[in-house]
Amino acid sequence: MSLPQQAPSRRSILSLGLSKDVLTALTHRGYETVEDLNSANAEELSKILNIPSEDVQHLITRSQNSQTPTATLPLTQSAAAMVQHAQKMSTKCAALDKMLDGGLSRGQILEISGPPGSPKEKMAIDILTAFALAGDEVIFVDCQNMASPTVLAQSLERYSNTTPALKRRIHYARAHTLPDLVLFMHHLPNLLNSHTKVSLLIINSISFPFQNPSLSISQKNGHLERLKQTLSKVNASHKLTIVTTSQLAIKMVNADGTPGTFDSGARGIMLPSLGSSYLPRANAHRVILAPDGLTSGLIKLLSSPKYPPAKVPRVTEPYLI
Repeated sequence: MSLPQQAPSRRSILSLGLSKDVLTALTHRGYETVEDLNSANAEELSKILNIPSEDVQHLITRSQNSQTPTATLPLTQSAAAMVQHAQKMSTKCAALDKMLDGGLSRGQILEISGPPGSPKEKMAIDILTAFALAGDEVIFVDCQNMASPTVLAQSLERYSNTTPALKRRIHYARAHTLPDLVLFMHHLPNLLNSHTKVSLLIINSISFPFQNPSLSISQKNGHLERLKQTLSKVNASHKLTIVTTSQLAIKMVNADGTPGTFDSGARGIMLPSLGSSYLPRANAHRVILAPDGLTSGLIKLLSSPKYPPAKVPRVTEPYLI
């Protein structure tokens, strides 16, 4: 005896075999049944899912033509492409998207470093906006009073006329001192457990709280190690996307990349002031901005999970924001 088939119009979108990211974006916007998708606007879905309109049209056609659950059926090439695109979030900077192979993957870690006046905060806020527009909640931690809630709201207003709803997806915190940052990181796992829709953490000017002359090298290294442990934990357990911005500092480096001195023939170069020790290396991309104006310059790849530390290719891209 066969089981009666559920009417396709009232069947849950879970039956379509979509990826977790696509399902999350759809359900956040109130799409629950196949009928909801059948009446959806392709342009609206394209913005929600951040995928090309042709892939959205395929999704709608698939929901209209499907009569039985397809979760166990193999994906078509177009559907597979849809899933791949849905797992990437545009940073709204073409050069950075290209360096990240199409955008920021969910669960990825990204450090953006640059000198004062470079648009690293602007890039971080644009990433925040992309996630908020996709229906995700975001935690934004400001460590240097460089981005107020008003600045974040203004960014959202440029892309949407539903700012009050989007603002509710942003959780803003300040951590201008190292004790503030340590306390925030201590409570972060519990915060994520109570706010299950948060998928992005941005720590803006993360290097600033460490600029304390009374902080010894051993104390600093201890704090950085604990920071790394917490970031690794929440990145793995919550598939949390993490973006940090950092200032640059002059460091003495030998020709082989090891730390050096004038006596060893090292030269001074500008590098992220915290180094890489606080980031989980297996999942972190690090880039440096070299501005030649307020909105343009070069972006350089410093490290990537794709390459061993000593074999990162010299990759630079001109950016314009």
